[in-house]
Parts: sequence; structure tokens; C-alpha cells
Amino acid sequence: MNSPSILSFLTTAVAGSILVSGAVAQDECASAAALSFDTATSFDTTSATPSAPDFSCMAGGGTATSQDVWFTFTSPADYMALATTCGTASYDTKMEVYEGACGALVSVACNDDTSGCAGFTTDLEFMATAGTQYYLRIGGWQLGDFGPGDVLLVGPPAPPYECVDAAEIVVDTLTSFDTTSATVSALPFSCAAGGGDLNSQDVWLKFTASADYMAQATTCGTASYDTKIEIYEGACGALISVACNDDTSGCAGFTTEVDWMAVTGTEYFVRIGGWQLGEFGPGQVLVTGAPAAVSNDECVAAIALSNGGMEMFDNTLATNSASDPDFSCGGVAANALDIWYTITPLSDSAIVVDTFGSAFDTRLEIYSGGCGALVSEACNDDSGSLQSMVSIAGLAGQTYHVRVAGFSGNSGVGQVNAMFADMLPNDDCSGAIAVGVGSTSYSNVGATDSLVDMSCVFNGETSDVWFSYTASGDCDVSIDLSGSEYDTGMAVYSGDCMTLVEVACDDDGGTGLDSFVSFAATAGTTYLVQVGGFNGSNGLGVMNITEGNGFIICLGEVNSTGVGADLKVTGSLLVVDNTVSLDVTALPMNSMGYFVHSAETIFVANPGGSTGNLCIASFDLGRFAGNVLDSGAAGAVSFSPDLDNMPGPNGAFAVLAGDTRNFQLWYRDVDGSGAPTSNFSSATSVTFQ
Repeated sequence: MNSPSILSFLTTAVAGSILVSGAVAQDECASAAALSFDTATSFDTTSATPSAPDFSCMAGGGTATSQDVWFTFTSPADYMALATTCGTASYDTKMEVYEGACGALVSVACNDDTSGCAGFTTDLEFMATAGTQYYLRIGGWQLGDFGPGDVLLVGPPAPPYECVDAAEIVVDTLTSFDTTSATVSALPFSCAAGGGDLNSQDVWLKFTASADYMAQATTCGTASYDTKIEIYEGACGALISVACNDDTSGCAGFTTEVDWMAVTGTEYFVRIGGWQLGEFGPGQVLVTGAPAAVSNDECVAAIALSNGGMEMFDNTLATNSASDPDFSCGGVAANALDIWYTITPLSDSAIVVDTFGSAFDTRLEIYSGGCGALVSEACNDDSGSLQSMVSIAGLAGQTYHVRVAGFSGNSGVGQVNAMFADMLPNDDCSGAIAVGVGSTSYSNVGATDSLVDMSCVFNGETSDVWFSYTASGDCDVSIDLSGSEYDTGMAVYSGDCMTLVEVACDDDGGTGLDSFVSFAATAGTTYLVQVGGFNGSNGLGVMNITEGNGFIICLGEVNSTGVGADLKVTGSLLVVDNTVSLDVTALPMNSMGYFVHSAETIFVANPGGSTGNLCIASFDLGRFAGNVLDSGAAGAVSFSPDLDNMPGPNGAFAVLAGDTRNFQLWYRDVDGSGAPTSNFSSATSVTFQ
């Protein structure tokens, strides 16, 4: 703290000061001088006397009384007020603010020193209430601390605190705001996350939409506090809520994004507040504007696609082609925000068009004929993913129209890819396309016979395409063509195209007429995968490659989720480690079940009326019935069996190195009518080391 100092009495008035020779006019509460907002006001406590009541704050060693002066003001708004002598007084100050009447004052806030303020001067913050008269008292750290200084009272910042004051937004530009001194609007927010208030300090902004488009207002990562945003249309006093959101996943500090479909010419009000009363501060909001117009919005303005070409697009501002037919696939809202392309093959060949790489759920249709007289040739909504693929047999020189849109009105950024199938790059082994773990969509339309016979498929080598896969480690690999739209055949080879050695082959081991293989892969080895159609059949296909421990014996039958439950074996296969884990996904939520295991792989269809199939039936079947599992909200379970204490029909036993055990999960489910039933996951065979 400063040591007391003696300053000469100032007899000259400084602009804004209230001083008289030999006395201080505002020496007591009753003679408090009016204090202006946002203007430095001079004072001098040199000749002032101590007042009652005592100061309610003092830093170590300070006194509760000291020479002081008094000011008064009335707050014009609810806001976070600041009175400060920071760096503007010649001595160690302290300040206190009161409400009530002189002689019956109630302390609102008090502070002695503020970090960063030279000479132990002071900042004092307090929440001011509209219409309330306050008294501000300025004194010294202790008796003998006095002198001249300036005090600044910060008033409420300019609105927009109410709808009628809403400030104009420039779209696609960050707009700064601050709710620190904002008022609480009478209209409650229509949303608040758990525990939040429907009223809080808020600011209002506005803009007018220049087009029909999906707009967004966001404070994601750009505000200093927990925000919420509501969008309105209509007039102030008769507002209609369009969208409201409090928190957005992935936005730091519980900041917010809100999306809504904006309509051309509509004025929207953007209201920003806090999660609850007391949540306020500065921030920035971004309101997105309409994307650029779509040039190929109608059939007559279609853009030509080239063989092997790729076109990026954004259909957000596209319109429905009302004069043309509905999409013939994709369910409801068949007329969507569509855009148009053309493609013309130079020779008779298959045409393959897809939207892989798009950021939203697409659908796709190809037509022959001209605009206004279109004839659908092929239509697709989902092709192994939410993107689409269509293929047709095209005639040389004929122009086909390609129509692209989103499922159920979806829109966004996407890409359309076109290829003439007589130019399929992977039509022969030498052109095999590299694929990795995961899902790959493809087409064998227009593929020729590579003359490499599969051992397991009669005529399966016709219409074949080729892929290459390199194993990331020594592991068991499964390749599944389930979900393909034609009768598939598949073979896997080691070696190169001149010295192929068949490793695995399958015709109908997957779902329906689709193929499925499983084999032991060696790290770094590249395998060639031949995919054909039985007796020359062709169409769109889906290839799923998984790596892990064990061979898949059979796939799980479709359950109430619409897919089959999938068992993966992870962890170490070393018996001494005893860390193997059985992980099943794609289960119904909150489903109960337990694992079974066996040394045999006997297939029993629908045992006991089950919807699924037991693929590891045997007399030595062991049940982990004492370890009933619940799939929970995630629809998944994990279980680590104790290899030293495996249940069996003749008592517990230990698994030894070299033993092969087969695992499958039995679980509860419901059928299509909601009646209770049961099912089985896929079954996996594991050889322990």
C-alpha cells in the first residue's frame, strides 16, 4: 500500500471537477454531486472529511474510514456498470456503491485495489438496475490517503437490446455483439438446455433473406459464454419463432448453431442470449447468406458430362423441376431440389454415373428422350451408402439426361461422376483397383470376361471386375458382397496376374445370392480380388472388407434394426495373455443376450423358433449364461471370456494353445409384428496360440 502523502489543496477547478475553496461540496452523501456517464469527472479528497457508514472493504492494513467524496446517478438500464479510478488518481483509492437513501444506505459493491491499476487505484463493477438511484463513494486506503483524481462511470452500451432496436446483419460476415449490459426481453426464449432459463440478457439482430435456402446463425466457438439463439419472423410484438437452439455438439463453451429454411424476401430477427440469467459477455455471430444460383437448375440447361469426368455441385438454391416427372425412387418428396446433366456415349456401352463424395443423402435418375418427354431408364437412392449409383446400357450417339437431387429435400455440396463402362479400368486383372478396409461401391455393368475361371462358380468368371487389397498385418480378413443388387461370385488370389494362386472362393455364402469369403492374410501381402456375376449377371455392387481375429463362419440374420448383428474378435489370441474380447454391434437397443461357444461348426436353422441361425451347434456347446449382457442404447456388447474357465456341458475347462473355438451371440429381439423372438449374431472361428 502507498504511504500517506500530503498534497497541496487545489484551488483551481479542472473541467468537470466540483471543488470550492476550503471545502468539498460533495463531502457527505446528502450533498452528493451528479455523476455523468462515460465522461471523466475530477475530484479532490484533500479537504474532505470521513463519512459514515464505514467502508465495507479494505485491503490489509487499511482503515474503515478515510477522507471521502460522494457522487450520485440513476441507472437508465439493467447492465453491468463500471466505476473506475484506475491509473487516474494520485493516491491509493477505494470505492463503494450504495442504493437506498442517505442515512439508510445498502452496500451494493465495494473494492479497494485492482490488479493492473497503477498506484493501487480501483475498478468497481456491479449489476445496475434500471431506474435505481446509486451513491458512489470514493476514499483512500487509510486515513491520510487523499488527493485529486478522476473517476469514470461507464454507462450502458448502445442497444440492440430489444426487437425494435435490432441491428442489421451483413450475411457471411462475423458480427460482434456484447450482452454484458443487455436487458432481459419480455418474450421468453422457446428453448433452454436442462436447467437453463427461458429469459436472459439478450441482443437482437436482423436481416432479410435474398433467396430460399438453408440458413444458419452460429456463435460456435466465437462467444465467451454459453449462448442460445432463436430466429423469428413477423413484426416486433407479434413474432413467430422459426427455430431455436441452446447447445450444439462440437461447439466449445456450449456455444450454438441454429439452422432454418429461409424464404426469399422474409425479414428474420436473430436473438442471442445466455443459457441462464447471469450468462453474458462479448461474442461474434455469423449468419450465412444464400449460395450462388444454380445454372443447370432445369433440364433444358443441363451440363454435359464427359467420360471419366467429375463435376462439383451445390443444389441448395435449386428448385423443383415441376414440369418433369417425379423421381421414380426415393420415397416421399419425390420432387426435390434437382440439377441436370447430359451424357452421350460415342459407342454402344454401359453408362455408370454416381454421386460418391457428396456431403449429403443423394438420389439419381437417368432418362432417355428429350426434356418434356423423358423416359426413365434407371433410378437409385442409396448404393451401399447414402450416395447413389445408376448404370444403363447406352447407345452410341444418344444423349441421356442425368438428374441429381437429395433424398427428402436434402441439399448441399456434392459431386457427380460419370464413366462409360466399356472403359472400365478394372475390367482385367492388370487394371485392378486398390481398395482397403471398409465399404466400396462398384459396378460390373459392361465388364467383359477376363478368362480367369473361379473354382466355385459356374460361369461366374464372366462380367468380372478386379480389385487389389494389401493386408495391414497378420490377421484374418473377411470380404462380403452382401447388399449387391445382382447374383455375385468372388475369388481371392495371391501372386500376380500371371501366376494367380486361389486363396478363397465363394458363390452364395453371403446374404441371399451374394458372396462372402474369409481367409488368413499375411502382413504386407497384396491379394487380387475377382468379382463377377453368376451366368453373366451384372449391376451395382457393394464390397465390405474387414480385418480382425478369426474367420467368419456365417453372417447374422437381419434383426429389428434392419441389419444383422456383427461379431468381431479383438485382443490377443495368446492363451497366456487371456485378453481376447468378443465385440458385437448392430444389436437392437436394450437387448439381453449371452455368448455360446463350440469346437464344431454344425449349422442349425432357426433353433427353438429363433429368427436367426446357430452356426456352431454341437454336443459340446458351452453357454456363458451366467454372463447375461445388455446392449443398452448403443446396441452393442463386449465380453472377455476367461480362457482358463470356459463353460462346457461337462464342467469348466481351459483353452490350450492350438485349440480352435467358435463363438456366437444369442440375443432377444422382436419380429415384424412386435412379437418377442430371438436371433444370433455372426459366428467367428478363432485358433488360439
